[in-house]
Formats: sequence, C-alpha cells, structure tokens
Amino acid sequence: MTRLTPSTRPESPGRRAASAVAVGLAVAIASSACSGDTAAEPDHTVLRVADSFAATHPIGRSGTTEFMRILEAEGPGAGMEIEYFDSGQLGKQQDMPAVLRTGIAEIAAVSPAYVGTQLPLANVGDLPGFTQDSCVGGDAVREIMQPGSTLFEAELAPQDVRPLWVAYIPGYEAMSGAFPVESVADLHGKIMRSTGGAADRVVDEVDAAGVSMPLGDMYEAVSRGTVEGTLASPLSITPYSLEEVIDHSTDGARLGSFTVTYSVSDSVWHEMSPAQQAVLTEASDVAQTAVCREINRSMDESKQAMRDSGVRMHEVTDAEAPEWEALYDPVRESWVADLESIGLPARDVLDDFTAALDRAEAEHGSDRS
Repeated sequence: MTRLTPSTRPESPGRRAASAVAVGLAVAIASSACSGDTAAEPDHTVLRVADSFAATHPIGRSGTTEFMRILEAEGPGAGMEIEYFDSGQLGKQQDMPAVLRTGIAEIAAVSPAYVGTQLPLANVGDLPGFTQDSCVGGDAVREIMQPGSTLFEAELAPQDVRPLWVAYIPGYEAMSGAFPVESVADLHGKIMRSTGGAADRVVDEVDAAGVSMPLGDMYEAVSRGTVEGTLASPLSITPYSLEEVIDHSTDGARLGSFTVTYSVSDSVWHEMSPAQQAVLTEASDVAQTAVCREINRSMDESKQAMRDSGVRMHEVTDAEAPEWEALYDPVRESWVADLESIGLPARDVLDDFTAALDRAEAEHGSDRS
C-alpha cells in the first residue's frame, strides 16, 4: 500500500482552512501516485474521516464517538493513523462520494438523500411508511449494502463506496413555520424544504412545491419566508434550533427517514491489511449499536423539546392515519418505476430491504406497523 504522508492533526477550533488543506492533500496524493513514489511501510496508512455532523448531534455524540474511540485506540497497533474532520470541513454532504473517490478522505459520511443522482438505489431506506425503530432500520439498510448484495454490486461498488455502519433517523414529519399541519390537504400548494431523494417524492405526492436544501439552511429560509415548511425528523430539529422558527408539526405521519452511511473507499479497503480491516469492522459494529440506541432514546426527548418551545404537535389519530398511509405505496412505486426505467434493479432492492426489515424486527423484537 502506498504510504500516505500524514498532515498535522488540527484541533477542532482551528480547522478553518480545512477545505484548502483537503485540496492540497488530494493534489499531494495524486502527485505521489503519478511519480510512483512509494514508502517502505506497506501496512501503514493515514485514515482521514470526513464527517458532516457536529459532535453535539445525536449521531456525533454516539456512533461517531464510539467509532473514533476504537479507531484511535486500536488503529495505531494495526498501522493506522486517524485524522478526524467534523461538521463538513472536508466537504458538504453532497460532496462525500467525491471526497472518497478523490482520496481527500478515506472514510466519509455519505447520505444517499443528498447524492440521489449518484446513489439512487441507496435511497431505499428513506422511503415512507417503514419502521420507526432506528435499530431495525439501520440494521436492515446495513445488511442490504454488504458486498454481494444487489445494491452493493449494482451501485455502491461502481461508486467506490463500501458502507461500514449506518445511522438511520426515522420518523419524518410534516412541519411548518406558518400554517397548521393536521392533514395532507394542509400541505397542498405549500413551499416545502426537502432533503432530496425519496423525500422529494413525498413532497410531490402531497402536491406541494419542493425546495431541496440541507437542514442547516432551514432556519434562515423559514425566517425569511423562502420556504413555508419542511419534512424532517424531530431528532434533527433541536440541534439546529429550528424549534424557534417552526410552529406546527405532525406526530406519527411516518413520511420517511434519513440514512447516513459511514463508508470507506472500497479500493482503500482492499489495500488494507487484515488487521486494519478487523479494527474497522470492530469499530463499525460498536458504532452501529451505539447510534441506533441513542437515536431511539433521543426521539421522545426531541419531541418534548419541540413542545416545550411552543411547537404544536398534532398527533395523527387512528382515524387520520389512513390518509397519510395512502401516500406510502404511490411514493414507493414511483421510485421503483422511475429507477427501473433507466435500468436499475429498484424492485429487487426494495424487496431486499423489506425482507431485511423483517429479519431485523425479529432480532430486535420490534413491530414496524
């Protein structure tokens, strides 16, 4: 393996120029590869981890923390030096596949919703109406992304993406800063922010106008009236202080989820020694368990924090549920039809996911109904 020359690991407050550093690293790596300059330590490498979440986010304070703890403790013994860049310092969420391909980072948080044109099949976990249990959803998504699966072979491997662990944020709701949200009809004609991918299809199905943007941009957009509402999980509202600008939300509409795959470059993985692969696998298994438990634990807290801030949470009643549930199949079927029309095995991937959900539910003793 080519030895990567390590850069000085910056402290979090001082990484203002990380993007420039990343470009320099990519150039240095490319130059080294072109010149054939290799070092004599085949089992030594620097692993740069590009994260799009802050340490205060439930993903950051659970899965990422545990992942980094094991990598930093056991990585040096396997010949790995770890450098961690949080909060999008090495690129925005939509840049993460390119960050892996170009060698800016060896591990990155890849969110299929933000890279729908590159990873449309991987967006299957974000479709509406599935499990509200993060452990069930995360385990199911992780299973269908493993080497040998339809999803991995058809889409992830060609993009040089090898998922290590998955953070699955369920429970997407319809939220508004300007109007009550008590029925599907309340969303008709409204300007709704969406993550992209499957969430865009839900916005279209409720006859609203979609605007794709990261949740971090939502505060200003609602404050200025650029958008009127959003689809989002309560879990992601308080980290961005959005409870200050959101006044209304459904509770129980089950309009989708948000999947984050912490992935390694597949080509880098195959260059690693068995010992290095074993450390990554151990860290990933621990992170997978930690992140889903924290997400499940934090969901009720997030909803209560929204209520405490004055957000009116409309609980979907048994009588109202069929109206929201009527959205699920049309959205899933349009996703399948559109992707199959361009030659992608969407039906097989959807079937794999629903079967994996059943296995995960049996293991966790959950009920996604």
